[in-house]
Amino acid sequence: MLLVAGVAFAAPAPTVAFKTIEAAQSDWSDKTPPASGWTPVKLPDDWSRRWGGFDGVVWYRLTFAAPGTTGQAALMIDYWSLAGAVWLNGSLLYQDASLVEPLSRSWNVSRLFYLSPPTLVVGENTLLIRVSGLSAFQPGLGGVMAGDAVAIQAYFSDIEFLRHDIPVFEIAFTLALAIFFLIVWLLRKSEVGYGWYALMSLAWAGYSINQIATSTWPLNNTNSWSRINMIMFMLCCVAFFMFTMRFCERRFPRLEQAVLASFALATVWMLLSSDIATTRIALSMLSLILYLAACIAFLVLTRKVRRLDVIALNIVNFIVLLGAVHDILLFIGGLPGTLYYFPITTQLRVVSMAFVLAWHFVASLTRIERFNQELVDKITVAKQELALTLREQHEMALSNTRQAERMSLLHNLHDGLGGTLVNNIALLERKPKRFGSDRFLSILKELREELRIVVDTSTGQNNEPQSLAEWLAPLRSRYVLLCENRDVTCDWHLAGLENRYMPSRYSRELMRMLQECVTNALKHAEPRNISIALRVEDNFLLMRVEDDGRGFDVTKPGSGIGLEGLKTRTRRLNGTLSIDSQPGATVIEAAIPLPT
Repeated sequence: MLLVAGVAFAAPAPTVAFKTIEAAQSDWSDKTPPASGWTPVKLPDDWSRRWGGFDGVVWYRLTFAAPGTTGQAALMIDYWSLAGAVWLNGSLLYQDASLVEPLSRSWNVSRLFYLSPPTLVVGENTLLIRVSGLSAFQPGLGGVMAGDAVAIQAYFSDIEFLRHDIPVFEIAFTLALAIFFLIVWLLRKSEVGYGWYALMSLAWAGYSINQIATSTWPLNNTNSWSRINMIMFMLCCVAFFMFTMRFCERRFPRLEQAVLASFALATVWMLLSSDIATTRIALSMLSLILYLAACIAFLVLTRKVRRLDVIALNIVNFIVLLGAVHDILLFIGGLPGTLYYFPITTQLRVVSMAFVLAWHFVASLTRIERFNQELVDKITVAKQELALTLREQHEMALSNTRQAERMSLLHNLHDGLGGTLVNNIALLERKPKRFGSDRFLSILKELREELRIVVDTSTGQNNEPQSLAEWLAPLRSRYVLLCENRDVTCDWHLAGLENRYMPSRYSRELMRMLQECVTNALKHAEPRNISIALRVEDNFLLMRVEDDGRGFDVTKPGSGIGLEGLKTRTRRLNGTLSIDSQPGATVIEAAIPLPT
């Protein structure tokens, strides 16, 4: 039987029993074993228990008779810590690259040698193993066996799988998960749990490299390597604690700050401590306590949760706890060997954590997809409602447009055609004998022109710009004649209108305003004189209509459709209107900005 990490592995048969196993101290520079000082030992051996505090070289001497096998013989050395070389009957079988600082790291590496004559002799054989080690790192020699090559090869493959293949796979897998969840966290900073998990995985990968590294590169000595390795382990435990809190959706600010501050102090202590062995043990124990506390906290915080992922994590955490207890005993020397279970059990934890996080990630994507579908459905309904609303608004706008057109037509008929009809009817009633056929023909032509203006205004015809003087000329001629027929003096005063061009819409509105003012005066005020003045000043058209009639009360509500139309047209032209009326003097003034 061979004891590895406190577990009895069935040794291959047949195996050779060693007659003697001895050890002797030596200096770093010695190339040959000492002549005296040999002490019987048992393998695996940790010389720090026998020679506490000794840093240097220990030679191991084993004697055995040649194995009685019919096939090829083999020799297997479980490990040596930290660096070593091996000779059989004076022939060098293997030597590490560096037997002095920075020491090669063969503490977790098994060696297999195939034996054949003349290296292996009939009778007694002497196996010399030179081990260079430091007392802080369990220096010594592991189990050694010799026997049938086939059987030992199979045993060696099992040990190699545990010590090398599994850690390599774990490091690669852990790094892949760390990078994946780090990218997820970088893209979505609110998922803090993914960030802590990525940091934990990176730290664990950094710590696990110690399982397969055979040199201290890029560091220059074993102590520096050990310091950084321990910091990686502490960081992993701290990140696991923080991840557990975030996964459980809990926050304990003071506790978390205390944990992070303790990690910073522990890092400084590890970097500056001169007693590596004691510091490593103390910080390892504290870190594992934190790790165990996180596992227990997870169990307590999720005790009422019946989700499958939480139950699975609790089972995995329990298995990891068992592995951690074993490794603590192995680390402090309570168990012999070098096979740590923590890397194996944590591989289960890494896989389970990755599965749970991926599950949550997929669940989040599913919720997002469901939300997107709900959003699409709501958008479809909103589009239908919007289309219905727009259709209703279009119908309402169309109805309002029609109503506005009717009102515009009404104002045009009232101000133009209606005013001409009213004035001529009033004149006919007062002086019917003065109306001959020529006068009736003139009235009909006047009504025709008014009707044409109404038609043009309603259909949008005759939109070519004309000067204001050109627009007002026909109106001026008609109203001068109309006033003369009624024995009313009509004076026009125009200034600066000859070179002022306005769109037909503006000109028609202005013409209707003048018509309304004159028509109201002739219809209601019975004036003797009407004065009309228009001039351009500071890019404004200023209009003033004054009569000496009987006036009216401007404060009286309901001034009639004529004045309301006058106000409406002024607003449409963005102008201002003022009306002042008293017996003998009515003044209507408007200021209208000219379009640019």
